Amino acid sequence: MSELDFSKCPECECKHFYRQKDFNRAIGCLVILVGAILVPFTYGLSLALVAAIDWYLYKKISDVVVCYKCRKEFKKVDIPEHITPFDHHIAELYEELD
Repeated sequence: MSELDFSKCPECECKHFYRQKDFNRAIGCLVILVGAILVPFTYGLSLALVAAIDWYLYKKISDVVVCYKCRKEFKKVDIPEHITPFDHHIAELYEELD
């Protein structure tokens, strides 16, 4: 894993970052959609299967660090404890600057 200190973004010099799972959101939405469509045919068991798939993927997929300002993703890095999940308030502050 790469060693970055995340004191500032190497691209835009922003000092705020968040962590998220490194997973394609479109694929996640597709899995949920298929599970929902199959509900009438599976008597709701498809939702349990989708929940199990979601839990498995959540445990297996690693996190990435994302810059709030330029949205650059940093993959395969050691993530410091001070980097937290996405915060809407911080994101709004950077949207106002644009």
